[in-house]
Amino acid sequence: MERERKLTVAILAMLILVAVIAIIDISFKIEEKRSREIKFVMPDTGAGVGIVRVEGPIELSSPSGPFSLPGGAESIVKRLDALAKDSSIKAVVVRINSPGGTVAATQEIYEKIMKLRKKNIPVVASMGDVAASGGYYVAAACNHIVANYGTVTGSIGVIAFSPNLRRLFDKFGIQMNVIKSGKYKDILATHRDMTGEERALLQEMIDSSYGKFVKDIAVGRNMSESDIMKIADGRVMSGSSALEKKLVDQNGTFEDAIMKARELAGLDEESPVYEESTSPFNEIFGQLNRFLGSRSIPGTEMLYPVYKLEYRYMQ
Repeated sequence: MERERKLTVAILAMLILVAVIAIIDISFKIEEKRSREIKFVMPDTGAGVGIVRVEGPIELSSPSGPFSLPGGAESIVKRLDALAKDSSIKAVVVRINSPGGTVAATQEIYEKIMKLRKKNIPVVASMGDVAASGGYYVAAACNHIVANYGTVTGSIGVIAFSPNLRRLFDKFGIQMNVIKSGKYKDILATHRDMTGEERALLQEMIDSSYGKFVKDIAVGRNMSESDIMKIADGRVMSGSSALEKKLVDQNGTFEDAIMKARELAGLDEESPVYEESTSPFNEIFGQLNRFLGSRSIPGTEMLYPVYKLEYRYMQ
């Protein structure tokens, strides 16, 4: 009885410690965001530059969970649309820190940026730590790309994968009962080997998405598809190497990207910068959702993986 009591107290103490650490972490992140906004969000009004942030894996919506809030590509597209309708916004800087993501979500952001360009609103991409694969796809839609020297970018390509657990299933005598409407309905199943027909079908999908990737980059960068193909083999590169290969236009910082956006829009050097405002409550709920909502039962993602076709740099 005494042992159970001590164990209960220890568990409660651990939970309290985790909660305190989470609260401290959230507090620091909110304070960091506020300091960043103080630096770039000016109290002035009038013509200026709007900021859009593409951070983390790109998906159509944010991960679901008990504290989930609107996010993902849908939120980014809405932000771009709102800036396009705002008469005060004369240029946009898209800050990218992403390894890429799902094909459809990435394409939606790309298309929305291209629509801003057609409205003669200059769009400048600013690359952070990583702007690879789908992250680069988004950047390619912009009029001008600024990458840090050490930015990881490139990784032009498409990938789809799943684990093959057949030998593991055989070892433990596990068998799957599958009832399906067509021979391809359990394609990429984890309990068996992939057939040659299935591989060919998936390769056709990959090749189609890859061709669209290359074509859109060529359009956005005003380059020939043949020139893009020479380096569109999945390789990653630094921001300085990307400049040599004409995948970016300039090596520089976020502030350099803002200055370039002002220049393209014919704005004064002191013209205001409009960050996307986020309330502290949204920050807290977002952190809680990432901490709690993304948790899954260990092993289930292997048995029941979510298959996605992705423009993603595999880190």
